[in-house]
Amino acid sequence: MANKKVSPLTDTEIKSAKPKEKKYTLSDGNGLQLLIKPDGKKIWEIRYTIDGKPKTTTAGTYPDTPLATQKKIDENGNEIIIIGARAKRDEFKAKVSSGIDPIQEKKEIKEIIKLDEVKSEAYTAGQFHKVAYAWFDTLTENADSTRAKRKASFESDIFPYLCEYDENHVIISSKHISEITHSELLKILLIKEAYAPVVAVKRFNDCNRLWRYAINHGHTEINTADKITSDAFKKHEAKHFPKITDEKILGEMLRGIDSYKGEGGVIVKNVLRFVALLPLRADNLCKLKWESVDFENAIITIPRSEMKIKDKNLPDFSIPLPHQAVSILKEIKEITGWGKWVFHGVRNNKTHVNLESGNKALRMMGFNDEVSGRKQTLHSFRGTYGSLARTHQPVHNATFEAMERVLDHQEGSKVVRAYTHKADYTEQMRELLQWWADYLDEVKSKKCLTDYERENV
Repeated sequence: MANKKVSPLTDTEIKSAKPKEKKYTLSDGNGLQLLIKPDGKKIWEIRYTIDGKPKTTTAGTYPDTPLATQKKIDENGNEIIIIGARAKRDEFKAKVSSGIDPIQEKKEIKEIIKLDEVKSEAYTAGQFHKVAYAWFDTLTENADSTRAKRKASFESDIFPYLCEYDENHVIISSKHISEITHSELLKILLIKEAYAPVVAVKRFNDCNRLWRYAINHGHTEINTADKITSDAFKKHEAKHFPKITDEKILGEMLRGIDSYKGEGGVIVKNVLRFVALLPLRADNLCKLKWESVDFENAIITIPRSEMKIKDKNLPDFSIPLPHQAVSILKEIKEITGWGKWVFHGVRNNKTHVNLESGNKALRMMGFNDEVSGRKQTLHSFRGTYGSLARTHQPVHNATFEAMERVLDHQEGSKVVRAYTHKADYTEQMRELLQWWADYLDEVKSKKCLTDYERENV
């Protein structure tokens, strides 16, 4: 019996087709049919057979996909072509005739597009600047100010050679970290070495860590920085911070601090008075909080996480207060005790004082001449204490360990640290720091000879 001939559908028939309790189809012939669902939705379906297996796929919904291909004019006056269901059917049938399964082809295209998207996302994530910023976020061993300097150094010394910027100097993209060559990275570091050799070596070490991070996160398989050996850089002598140790100049500086009335006023004055007595690192000094001060026991305790050495096996840093330091704290508490910081900002009393405020005051007082031994910074007070405490060890009789603990200097070996970190030097430090404060009072009160004058008397 011959197959019943199917009459092609018309738009009128399609529009007038009403939904029923169950879904049903209207055939247009040659495998194209319209599925009408109970909710009224009308979906084009194409039926075909390939490799002896009947299959059905969708080809859009009506009226978004019309029966026949149409030409329309959009709101901008442009002609647009809307491919009709019959044209899609004909395209499908042509592929089937060529041995291509349209459904399988569509799946493969989707997989290729998805794979391309994944590759694109992976490439974007592996761009040098993105990997670098991700690595910066993982750093926890340094103070915020140190991490900020490292980030700024990368942005000024390395990024410009590997990144593309827009007119506002915002990074658009950068070279993928896996594509950066040994010679390319070395050239960048040697440019920096030409005028800042110490910084160049630091960035070299940072790059080594950055590339290891990139390997661990699947952005590259080769540590390009590791191919650069340390002998690629010139040897340089370590330069220590200048410090005042001459008693006459030291006394002059201490008297100058006591009479200081310059920028920053009483805040900066007491920062300098305090650090002379208690040689804290500049960052710990400026960020000292009232919650760290124990007046009853005359001691300051700073969480280990806020110290330069952040070994979790070490106790928090505690340092006893000589009575002169207690007096300074009580004096400044009248001014800043309402807030969080012992030394609040000069212009913004809701943040801590900037370390440059103290350095600037020292320069303004004339202690900025390294050649004549008259240069001092906030950090230099640690060197002043260290040198003079060792010089006068026969007087105060403190142990080497106690002198080092005042500076929070720890054993370089983690193994040794594991055995010594529980040793308590508090009382030795208390006696040592009281001697130090009394010694500074003596130096400040008397007219001392300079080293040169002493040698030539």
